[in-house]
Amino acid sequence: MNFIRSLFKSNLFWFLCVFLCFFGVHRYTNFFKSRVLNCLIRKVEFDGNDKVPEALLYKVSGIKYHSDIFSVSVQDVKSKLENIAWIKSVEVQRKLPDTFYIRVTEREPIAILQSKYKLYLLDNQGKVLEHDGIGDFGNLPIVIGDGSEKNAQHLLFVLNQFPKIRKQLVCATFIGKRRWNIKINRGIIVKLPEKHLKHAISVLEEISDDNGFFKEEIVEIDLRMLDRVVIKKKNEGQSS
Repeated sequence: MNFIRSLFKSNLFWFLCVFLCFFGVHRYTNFFKSRVLNCLIRKVEFDGNDKVPEALLYKVSGIKYHSDIFSVSVQDVKSKLENIAWIKSVEVQRKLPDTFYIRVTEREPIAILQSKYKLYLLDNQGKVLEHDGIGDFGNLPIVIGDGSEKNAQHLLFVLNQFPKIRKQLVCATFIGKRRWNIKINRGIIVKLPEKHLKHAISVLEEISDDNGFFKEEIVEIDLRMLDRVVIKKKNEGQSS
């Protein structure tokens, strides 16, 4: 009797009782959901994917048909799919009794990154995507140079405010991890300043013609100084 009284007074005893009750309820609930309600996975629906095939999404998700729908962690599926380079974000929902609904948001390439003689797609957050399928994005500008992937978004954001210049952009080279040189149609190199980028490009648009073009004899335009424009022509020195 003393042993039983001591046992009832023991914190450990009551802890074990609570744990076993919780464990039992949890197991029974899952059993009830999956067996009584028959909540087995029979359908996986994907939405929002354009670049990433459904077969890859299904494989990476780890979901198995005819498994208990409550045994699959929504957060685990989300984390696995967001490891795919093309995927920006994922929403995962259970639709009882038998369906997983997965909506993905894919990344949007803004430029082509040239690195070590290879080409990669680049999104507006500086995320480097795999290089497969670049041919579908041949209209995007090429960015080159160490650190260009982290700074391309700002350059393109500014250029988009000057459509006459933006449509001429061929490539952009990040110089010394601090400023850009851009190449526009007819092979003209434009040297941009480290700061006051918007001002420099507005000047560039002002000195272009109505269509944004420049005279063919120009080979370089230097806009690194705020108070002057230095132009280099073919077979000539510089003028300002």
